[in-house]
Amino acid sequence: MSALPLPLLLLFHLAIQTSAWLLHQASSASTQVEHRLSYIRHHDDKSLIRSAATTSIHEQDITSLASADVDPVHQILRGRHKWLGGAYHSDDGCVYGIPSHSGHVICLSPENGPGSSNDDYTINFLPLPSAIATPKKDKSHQFKWLRGIIANDTLFGIPAWFDGVLAVDLAAWRRWREENSECTIVTDESSSKEIIRILPLPTIHGAEIGNDTVQSNRWKWHGAALNSNKTAIYCIPSNADRVLKVDLISMSTSYLSIPSLTTTAPLSLSNKWYGGILGDDNAIYGVPYAAGSVLRIDANFDTISLLGEYGTNQYNWHGGILANGSLYAFPAHAEAVLKIDTAVGLNDGERLSTLPIQRAHYDLDGVARYKWLGGSMGADGNVYGMPSDASSILRIDTTTNEVTTFGCVEATINDYSSNDSVPEKNKWQMSSLRLISYKRYTKGGVLAKDGYIYAVPSNARGILRIDSRPELVTSIAAHDPARVSVIGNLPDTKDKWQGGFLVGNGSIYGIPENCDKVLEVKPTGSDGNNAAVVRLM
Repeated sequence: MSALPLPLLLLFHLAIQTSAWLLHQASSASTQVEHRLSYIRHHDDKSLIRSAATTSIHEQDITSLASADVDPVHQILRGRHKWLGGAYHSDDGCVYGIPSHSGHVICLSPENGPGSSNDDYTINFLPLPSAIATPKKDKSHQFKWLRGIIANDTLFGIPAWFDGVLAVDLAAWRRWREENSECTIVTDESSSKEIIRILPLPTIHGAEIGNDTVQSNRWKWHGAALNSNKTAIYCIPSNADRVLKVDLISMSTSYLSIPSLTTTAPLSLSNKWYGGILGDDNAIYGVPYAAGSVLRIDANFDTISLLGEYGTNQYNWHGGILANGSLYAFPAHAEAVLKIDTAVGLNDGERLSTLPIQRAHYDLDGVARYKWLGGSMGADGNVYGMPSDASSILRIDTTTNEVTTFGCVEATINDYSSNDSVPEKNKWQMSSLRLISYKRYTKGGVLAKDGYIYAVPSNARGILRIDSRPELVTSIAAHDPARVSVIGNLPDTKDKWQGGFLVGNGSIYGIPENCDKVLEVKPTGSDGNNAAVVRLM
C-alpha cells in the first residue's frame, strides 16, 4: 500500500488527537459533575451553606504533576475554594495564602527579595503533609482553615473545619527556597513535615469541642486577632461555642468560655460573630452577625463579656475596621453602622452607638440585605464600605461620625440564560475582617499608594476603584459619583479571589479562591482605562 500524502497524513493524526481529546473532556466533565460543589448563600437562614465535595490536588492523580504536558503550577491553581484569605509578611515581602480545599500553602514572593521596589512576584507552593490533605470521611480536608495571621515568623491558619491550628515555619520555608532556587514547589514530604506543624485543639472530656455536632465542628471560628503584646491569638467563634486562644509562647491552644447562655447570644447559634478586631484597650471584639451582642475579649485578663442587645438571627453587621480608637462595623442587614469605642477605662455600657446612614439623593437602591460586607481605610482617614449586594459605596467620616453613600455601580448583570438581567450579588466583599495592618490587607479593598482604594472582586467582573484622596488635592467633591469607577474585564467566575494584599512595589495581589489565576493590579497613577495594569498570573 502506498504511503499517504503528507497533508492527508497530518489530517489523519489530527483526527486521532481530536478524538482522544474529546473523550478526555467528556470524562473530565463527568468527574466534575460528580464532584460539583454547591456554594450558595442561603437566604432563608442567611448563612453560607457549602455542600457536597470537590477535588483538590491531593485527590487527583498526583502523577499528572510530573507529566511533560502539564504545568505543575497551573495544575495546583485549578479547582474550587482553594485558599481562603492569607497574610502579608513585611519581613520577607511575601504574601501567603491559607489552604481551604487546596493541598498547598501558596506564597507570592519578590524575585529579588524584600526591599526591591520594581520586583515581579513569583508563585511558590508548599504541599501539606499527606496526613493532613488526604480526603477524610468527615470532610475536614475541605474548608480546613479560614484567614491567616503572621507572628514570630510563623503563619497561623484559623480552623474552620479542621481540628487544629495550621503553623508554618516561614524561616524554614525561606531557607528551602534559597537552597532550591530553581524550584517553586517543595517536592519532598520530609521537608513539608519539617516546615508545617498542627497545633491540636484542646480536648474537653474527650471531645474536641463542647457541643460535638457536625454543625459546631464546621465553620468553627471566623476571624482572629493578636493581642497588643503579640503573645497570643484569639479566634472568634462562628459556630463554635468557645473562644479559641493560641499561645504563641508555648505554641499551645486553650478555650475561653463565654459567660452565659443569654437570649442575645445563645451558644447554639450558627454564624454568631464575624471578624476579630483588636482595640486600643487590648481587647478583641467580635462583630455580631447572628449573635445579638458584641463579643469583647479582654486580653489582659482573658475574660469575656457581651455588650448590647440587638436581637438574634438579624445578620446585622459583617466585620469592621478600627479607626481613631473606634471600631466601625459594616451593615449587612442593619440600617445603621455600629460604632464601638475601644478607649481604655470605659464602662461596657459606654462603648456602643449606632450611626444612621444618609443616602445620596441619587442612591435609590432598595437592597436591604448583605449591603456592605467589607471595607478599607481611605487616604483621607475615613472608612469606606464596599458594595456586596448594594450598588453604592458607604463612607464613614471618622471625625464627625457622619455616614453617607455615594457613587453607583451596576446593580444587575445578564445571566446569559435569557435576555433578562438579574441582581448582581456578592460583588466585592471577601468576608471583611480586621487584620494586622489594614493598609496592607483588607478583605473589602486595599488602599494603594496613589490614594485610591482598589476592591478585589468576588463575583463582579471588574476592580472597583475609589478616589479617597482628601478634597484639597482634588477638584472632585467627596460624594461625587465621579470618584468611583470599575476597571478591568475579568473572568465570569463566582468567588474569584479571597483578599487583596498591597506589597512593597505598590502592586496589589489577589489570592485565588475559585479563579485559576493569581490577580495582579499595578496602579499607574493615571485615570480612566489606564488607571492600573491588571494581569492574571
